[in-house]
Amino acid sequence: MLSPVRAAQAVFSRMGRSNELPGTAATVGGLALAAVSAAVGLDTVALVLLLISVVGEMFSERPGSSTSQLLRQAALGIPMRFALRVIVCLVAARHHVDGGGSLRTLLVVSMAFTLVLCGRALHEEYRRVGPLKPMTTRNIPGSPRIHEAPPRRLPVVVAAQLLVLVPAAVGAPWWLVLALGTLGTLALAWVTLPDVRASWGMRQAKRATGFTGPLRQIQDFLDDYRPEVVVHLSGPETAAYQINTWLESLEALDRRVFIVIRDQPLFGKVASTSIPVLGLKDAGELLMLDFSAARIALYPSNTGNNIHLLRLPTMMSAFIGHGDSDKSASNNPFSRAYDELWVAGEAGADRYRRSGLGIHEDQYRFVGRPQVHAIRREPLLGDEEVPTVLYAPTWEGVNHEQEYSSVSAVGVRVVQALLAADPPVRVVFKAHPFTGQRDAKYRAVLGRIAALLDDAAAATGIDHRVVKGGSINEWFNRASAMVTDISSVVSDFLASEKPYAVFNHTDLDDATFRAEYPSTGAGTTIGRDGRGIAEFIDVVTRKAPDVQAPARARLATYLLGPQEQRTLEAFQAAIDAMIARSEIDRAAYHDGTSTSEIPVTDTPGI
Repeated sequence: MLSPVRAAQAVFSRMGRSNELPGTAATVGGLALAAVSAAVGLDTVALVLLLISVVGEMFSERPGSSTSQLLRQAALGIPMRFALRVIVCLVAARHHVDGGGSLRTLLVVSMAFTLVLCGRALHEEYRRVGPLKPMTTRNIPGSPRIHEAPPRRLPVVVAAQLLVLVPAAVGAPWWLVLALGTLGTLALAWVTLPDVRASWGMRQAKRATGFTGPLRQIQDFLDDYRPEVVVHLSGPETAAYQINTWLESLEALDRRVFIVIRDQPLFGKVASTSIPVLGLKDAGELLMLDFSAARIALYPSNTGNNIHLLRLPTMMSAFIGHGDSDKSASNNPFSRAYDELWVAGEAGADRYRRSGLGIHEDQYRFVGRPQVHAIRREPLLGDEEVPTVLYAPTWEGVNHEQEYSSVSAVGVRVVQALLAADPPVRVVFKAHPFTGQRDAKYRAVLGRIAALLDDAAAATGIDHRVVKGGSINEWFNRASAMVTDISSVVSDFLASEKPYAVFNHTDLDDATFRAEYPSTGAGTTIGRDGRGIAEFIDVVTRKAPDVQAPARARLATYLLGPQEQRTLEAFQAAIDAMIARSEIDRAAYHDGTSTSEIPVTDTPGI
């Protein structure tokens, strides 16, 4: 069982990571200290702390605040906090008020004000659990949306509380307490009622037609836009890279593309794009939309709610993934659900073949890897006086079986060895965005590595750095070599044909490891004991010859397909070919003809 101390640490850690601790300290801490001060007779101190607590609401109740959610779960939402403030005010102001008229008036006004606050809380809870589902959009006319919660109206909520509490706290006469308290109550009701009416209107529209107004706008847009390609993605906000890696290729298509994002936090992390994007979590509302114009659906990730679009018989489906790698996720059994499996090169199909999943050969489509079209072979070793080495490890995985990361095992040792290289090299560290999500020790190691690089940069003047955002392709083009783990980073970097090293996360010997993970076949292997690091550094600093260059060129073709398929034009051809196959499949579906009776001509090389 979690101890109170550990629970408190978890709460404060959660708030601290989201920069919410100051607001929480002002709101909850101020209220608690005000109560203590009033109890021991420090009335003035109590009233000052009480006002600080009210103003703190501006910071602790911001949209998306985890603190606000925690307080509501602990039955300490705004109505309860206001009720506690009234009690503290009654106790602390009793010596500053002549007679009891002002305090009795405060009590009456506070009851009315609390009713309005409770109405707001009830409305917010209705929006959370009721039939109005959150929806957000980009690049759709009118920007139709339904927020997850009604507007917070924090300035009015805070100002109204001050109007109710301050007059009595400073000893104002009862009529002024009544006037200002009534004004605050009416002001709060004035901004609350339109929000309630808006929710009610959407609820009535949905009851009558099945569509809220914003959802109807989406359908009208789909009717006019008639998307040909739908891209579907779900996951946490850190999964945004899975769609962001495809945006350039999708934007380059001369087809109408529509992106569906199933999780609101993820929607907010999708990179800027000209493509229409819909953020809609609710499966029922998604399936109410008419996607009959769409010909194909592309899936960058295997998630359970992919089934919501897969069930539509008029769209041909393809799993496109979010990178080519030797990870076990690259041959997920869920892949059997798709009509086609798009792989970059022969290696992608071989992974499925070795898995024994029973994938039919006609499901494979060899489409190359358009994301690497801009990756250059420069700078070569020797082009720069201080070569750049990119250290780009993967994360710890969803479980121990998928723990390919070198961060915890040898991350510090790798960085220390690179920093000690003679002649020197520049180190750029870019970890997977999920690193530390499952295992806290990975977060601790990230901090140690960052400190090592900062200290080395200060001591040597070399621009060692930690990179957290942006495309990794940019750093492929700046680096002369790379250290990484089993992941799609290996395959993409191989497009540059530059030297690389990969961490052996297994207990296998190097030869068996390379056979098990073909993407490592033309690189240096780094063991858990650090073996291989010195050998790799010798190649980077040109103390040893780069004998693997021909093998890297061959491996790049095996993993990514031939050069001519690693282009945006090849991706366009793959999309066109799939749409053509979908048209044939759709005609067969409507005619009741078996698609096996219809000859399908594939696009050469696709």
